[in-house]
Amino acid sequence: MVKTCIALILSWFSVFAAAHHNTLGFYDPEEIIEIEGVLKSVSMRNPHIHFIVEVRDPFGETIDWVVETSALSGLRARGLDRDFMSVGDWVRVAGEASRRGRPEMWAENLLLEDGSEVLIALRAEPYFIEDRTDFLEAEYSDSVVQDARESADGIFRVWSTVLDDPSRLLMFNGDYELTESAQSIRANWDPVSGELLNCWEKGMPHIMVTPLPIEFVSQGNDMLIRFEEDDAERLIYMSGLLPDTHDFLGRSAGRWDDGTLIVETVKIDAPMLDGNGTPQSRDIETVERFTVNESQDRLDYQIRITDPVMFPRPLEMTRYWVWRPEILVKPWDCEER
Repeated sequence: MVKTCIALILSWFSVFAAAHHNTLGFYDPEEIIEIEGVLKSVSMRNPHIHFIVEVRDPFGETIDWVVETSALSGLRARGLDRDFMSVGDWVRVAGEASRRGRPEMWAENLLLEDGSEVLIALRAEPYFIEDRTDFLEAEYSDSVVQDARESADGIFRVWSTVLDDPSRLLMFNGDYELTESAQSIRANWDPVSGELLNCWEKGMPHIMVTPLPIEFVSQGNDMLIRFEEDDAERLIYMSGLLPDTHDFLGRSAGRWDDGTLIVETVKIDAPMLDGNGTPQSRDIETVERFTVNESQDRLDYQIRITDPVMFPRPLEMTRYWVWRPEILVKPWDCEER
């Protein structure tokens, strides 16, 4: 087995505590509270990890606190698995208080009985301890690494996000110049209109901010981008012959230009640009550039978004992925609650 030591308190930066559902309507990031007690149930699933902590109040009564936090796929991408806590364990939890006055919270930090701190949410920073010496040993299969090294060919491999790189915040951060129409729509957006624990889908181009692995695979004469998030798949027509219908992820035509993959996407039928209520219209079009570096371990990305209905000027954003041969794109396995 290939073994890698990964700090339990590895940080994963994000604009919001959830990369998919905006939690601001449910939890207050300005009010951090703590609870401690015994785990009564644990659900390690996507879209959010969900657990119940039995807390004893000052009068000796027990109260069941409902706690949720980031997706299982996020923990898995950092080398954590579902076995670091189980029913019956004592835990201490710090996180955002409910806006609804209920015994519920959004967990940012966990303190385990052995003294290890886990940064369990996307934007968490050390809270309980300052000594970053507690490690969780993650194991990866030798055969997975060997197969990845043998099959990798330029862009055709699995690409991963550098989770603690703050440059990730530049994608879809909500700071856009909007038309009057878009301003009106976003002003009336209700962040609690959707169920926080439901499974979701990200349309194009929002799916490209995913913090989870993506994979480029050959699809005959065309190309497929596979996402762990949502189990989404984008077909890139390298012939340029696109279906004449709209689609949630749009219709994408690709071509190579001096080693850079250029993808132009039209006919996108997705209502939102991001998780912050920013609308987009069916007139939206994107041009993406994917460039693999010389050592073939980094994929740089640029996107130009044009939607004159919602944005007076085109939006331009960048990000990158890295190649980690131990990482696979795994099933999303989302469970509605």
